[in-house]
Amino acid sequence: MSKNRFNASCFLFSFLIASSSLAQLEGEWMLSVNHGVERLGVITFEENNGEIKAFVDGGPVDLTLDTNQIEMTVDYRNGGGRYLSRRFTGTIAGDSMSGTLVAIHDDSTGTWVATRRNTNRESEARPINISGIWSRISAGMEKVDLDYTSTAQAVVDNYSHLDDPGLRCISPGLVRLSGWPYPMEIIQGEDQITILYESFREVRRIYMDDRDIPENLPDSAMGYSKGYWEGSTLVIETSLLKPNFVDQAGQPISNQAKVIERIVMSEDGENLRSQLTLHDPQNYQRPIIRFRQWRKTPEATMMEYDCDSYPFYRGLQIEGRLTEFLDRVRQNQNQ
Repeated sequence: MSKNRFNASCFLFSFLIASSSLAQLEGEWMLSVNHGVERLGVITFEENNGEIKAFVDGGPVDLTLDTNQIEMTVDYRNGGGRYLSRRFTGTIAGDSMSGTLVAIHDDSTGTWVATRRNTNRESEARPINISGIWSRISAGMEKVDLDYTSTAQAVVDNYSHLDDPGLRCISPGLVRLSGWPYPMEIIQGEDQITILYESFREVRRIYMDDRDIPENLPDSAMGYSKGYWEGSTLVIETSLLKPNFVDQAGQPISNQAKVIERIVMSEDGENLRSQLTLHDPQNYQRPIIRFRQWRKTPEATMMEYDCDSYPFYRGLQIEGRLTEFLDRVRQNQNQ
């Protein structure tokens, strides 16, 4: 066999393997991670310039495939704000894959499983009662590195902790607030669901009567929300959001962003799970996903959220950085 024919055969063989792997993997997979607590996420596989790419919750990950073996490195941010990574290794078996993981910073281990996602959705509404006080029990994968546009990358590169509105007792907005470890109370009516957040004393109204969005309504931290039922899943669509951040890494949210939440209750009625999807083409090449889980806590009491911005401003004054901060505020307002 000639060298050229041999090279062509090798290329064809590699192409067939890649095509077969893509056909096996392409689409969305529901990810469940057990690493201290359960964390949920979505893995998406797709083809890009002849390569199979993987994304977790909308952010790219390092991927290695070898027949039915898979390895991924996924970054995340823990509750203390540290930027960390986990290495996933496992085996693909039809419509499922599973394996073990290692946290690169401390060698702690866990397990994971992913199953091909069923995208079929019910059309008939079957409302359920989700009223009560709910306390967060876990967040999602909290992927940090996302698929930025050049606009978002510039914001991330220029971000300073001084830009975090929460430090100034200003609401960090819907996406971040939904993941904070404070309780919320849901009051469900026929035409409106009201959510009272302990954090920042936010009040959110979800209109269930298919009303039109009022004209000239200003943007706000929690936006304007309309809801409906798909089977027993509560779907909430939110727009008119003020510019804000996904988390303390400075990933921006524009005022053109839309958020879709899908909230389901466990069969025993004791847990809620939400998939929050941020659609913001100005800042991200693909939607960003965040999972939240809450436990019903009727014994809990909604407390007063006491936030005092004085220590923040006083600290800046003592450090001689108050002018720097005010200049950043003006700069961000003019962008």
